[in-house]
Amino acid sequence: MPTKSEIFAREFILGFGFLGGLFTWVGVDPEEEVIRALLKILFPNNDFMISLIIFLIVIATTATGLLGTYNMAGKPGLIVVGLAWVSGFIIAIGGTATVIGAFLLIGVMIFGPSVCNK
Repeated sequence: MPTKSEIFAREFILGFGFLGGLFTWVGVDPEEEVIRALLKILFPNNDFMISLIIFLIVIATTATGLLGTYNMAGKPGLIVVGLAWVSGFIIAIGGTATVIGAFLLIGVMIFGPSVCNK
């Protein structure tokens, strides 16, 4: 059974933080694109309804992620997830910044789960 710190590292630091920053730089969120494709089947000629549902889903999942992070690790957890987001964004930029982003991600992955145990 995974510990609380392992779940925090996997779900919030890597999933919510790092991948969020990476997808922000790229400009495409795969989850959103899958939902959009499914909604086009349900609402074939209603782009407004699709956009509204996508907007509501994005707001709900972001709020849920932030609340989950806060409940699991408090304010230090929010800082750790924010730094993971920054590392994903920096790594996606490429070039020499990739090394800085990689070291930031390594540091967050080493010290991040410790905020969950306090």
